Amino acid sequence: MARLAERPILAIFGYGTNIGIRAIAAGDHRHTEEELRYARRRYLSTEGAQSFTAAIANATFAARQETIWGAGTGAVASDSTHIGAFDQNLFTQHHVRYGGRGVLISWHVDNRSMAISSQLLSCTASEVAAMVEGAMHHRTELEVEANHVDSHGQSEIGFGVTKLLGSS
Repeated sequence: MARLAERPILAIFGYGTNIGIRAIAAGDHRHTEEELRYARRRYLSTEGAQSFTAAIANATFAARQETIWGAGTGAVASDSTHIGAFDQNLFTQHHVRYGGRGVLISWHVDNRSMAISSQLLSCTASEVAAMVEGAMHHRTELEVEANHVDSHGQSEIGFGVTKLLGSS
C-alpha cells in the first residue's frame, strides 16, 4: 500500500478504537505522529465521514435482494449507547444512568440492521432531539416512514414525531 494511503487509515483506526494518534504512531510502521496528525487534518472531516457513511448505506440498500432480506420498509429504530471515553475528550462527562464517564452515541438503524445515521452526544444532551435529527437528516435515500424508540426516547416530543412519521 502506498505510504500516504496508510496514514488516513491509521488515523481512522486510532480514533475509531479510542486508542488515539499518539499510541498508533508508536506502532510497528514507518509513520510519525506528526504525519498521522497531518493526514487527519488534511483528509478526514465530519462532512466526509457522513458522506461516505450515507454512500455505503445507499449502496447496501440498492444491493439487497428482496428474496433474502425481505421487502424493505422505511422503519428505523433510534437508541443511544454509552461509550467510555478518555477524560481528555471534550464531550466526556459522568452519566448518571450508566454510572460512568463517557459519551453517548445515538444510532438510527433500519429494520434490516443497516445504520443510517449516528451522532456523538454529550451525556447531558437530549436523546429525543438526537432521535428527531437522525430521523429527519440522515443523508441516505431511505424514506423514514416510522421511527421506534426505547423508554429513554419516550417523551411528548418523541411520541409526536413518531406519530407524524406513522409509528405507533
